[in-house]
Amino acid sequence: MAADGSKFGTCCESLREAMAGEDFEPLIATGDDGILYMSVGLAEMEDKETGMIDHPIFFCPFCGSQLQTPEEVDAKGGGAS
Repeated sequence: MAADGSKFGTCCESLREAMAGEDFEPLIATGDDGILYMSVGLAEMEDKETGMIDHPIFFCPFCGSQLQTPEEVDAKGGGAS
């Protein structure tokens, strides 16, 4: 995932810190598509590597602010439709 958190992480200090991940790969990050994702699980990939399962998040898990809408995610190509 991309490190571009300029749009996200401004609602509260907790989200900003969670996205920083200086010592580890953050579980909440902005993808290359500009969508904010949360890693929700691990899966074994075809090449036997472990991959992350990511899901778009719409509200900040810390303060509850709306971060993006399902329509915005769909428009960026991250929706299931």
